[in-house]
Amino acid sequence: MEIVFENEFSRLSYEEDLKILTITWKNKKLSLEEYQRPFKLALEFMTKKPVDNYISDIRDQGIVSPDFRKWLQEVAMPEAAKAGLKRVVGVANVNVFKQYYINHVFQSAKKFGLPFKMFNTIEEAKKWFGEF
Repeated sequence: MEIVFENEFSRLSYEEDLKILTITWKNKKLSLEEYQRPFKLALEFMTKKPVDNYISDIRDQGIVSPDFRKWLQEVAMPEAAKAGLKRVVGVANVNVFKQYYINHVFQSAKKFGLPFKMFNTIEEAKKWFGEF
């Protein structure tokens, strides 16, 4: 596993064997810039190495502002689809706030033709990716 970026808010890592880019959220309180940074770095990374699969581990992420989610849906998601992303997975312990966020991301992924699934663990997500 290659660590692409890490700070107190998130870690971006890459696994070449399954072409997986993972953002692991580590802090419940984020500014818009802190939320956008790993996504922007992920998009930049996708111009250098092949990325078919994306995991967002939101187990330690707090409530996501509607403005943050809107940016993800309108900017990051279409750019990732254009860059060749094929599948998206969320890893979460779901509560009502995360379910709302997940539902919106799911609808956006569907709009761009990206299969989107939720799992409780990263291992389950990798097993699913391995089926392709």
